[in-house]
Amino acid sequence: MTAFVRNPSSAAAQALAEQGVALATGDLNDAASLEAAGAGHDAVFSVQAGVNPADPGAEPRQARNIATAAKRAGVTQIIHTSVSSTGWRSLHPDVEVTDPLMKAYWDEKEAAEDAIRQSGLDHWTIFKPALFMENYLRPKLDYQYPDLPQGKLVTATSPQTVLALINTDDFGAAVAAAVADPGTFHEAEIDLAGDALTTTDIADTLTKAAGREITAVYVSPEEQAQRLSASAAYSQIWNDLVGYPARPHHAARYGLTTTTLEQWAAKQDWHTPAA
Repeated sequence: MTAFVRNPSSAAAQALAEQGVALATGDLNDAASLEAAGAGHDAVFSVQAGVNPADPGAEPRQARNIATAAKRAGVTQIIHTSVSSTGWRSLHPDVEVTDPLMKAYWDEKEAAEDAIRQSGLDHWTIFKPALFMENYLRPKLDYQYPDLPQGKLVTATSPQTVLALINTDDFGAAVAAAVADPGTFHEAEIDLAGDALTTTDIADTLTKAAGREITAVYVSPEEQAQRLSASAAYSQIWNDLVGYPARPHHAARYGLTTTTLEQWAAKQDWHTPAA
């Protein structure tokens, strides 16, 4: 197994090396380094950073680079991570994205998926995870749910809206299953979720796990935009307009086991500074 890293001396890279993972140094914009990293491997996992206003089109460009380099290196399988709900426009033609950052987010996610479909590799799979449960832990909660440590889960999403949730361990297990059985997962596009709950349900579940009261607080989009950012508030409104269609049965169809929020939360240490 090889990890593609920018800085082999970083703490994250060294943690992988200590587990016996080989390190290949390069950049997702450098096709030669990608091809060298892929040499001798059967499968490549494709993931890129989200939309970057300073580098428009980076996500699909880097996905194409990965796919092209993989084919040149003789790799036969590519597994790409995207996000649940790509292609939503065909199901919600009445919804118009008014936030520029959100529009770029969806445009780039969908273009990156197209790059994988057109890769020409023998096997390809696209996993589309929903909202990660780890967003309720630090460091993610610091800018998504900053009031959670004080017992408030603040959102501009409607109380009636159901949110699809997945955790990183389940996601990793799904990728491993695809690597082990490329035929079954060939051309599969799987929306991944282990649970689907309202924000009030989520707050109640976290209350039980943490042993302290966590309350869902619903605010207007305008107030949330002031508290976080316009794009963050809009993403919560988007949950009402479109949301994540991922549900546990989508993963189960492929023999994948997922975890509920209650099961995941029970395993977390809610008494440390990291939570």
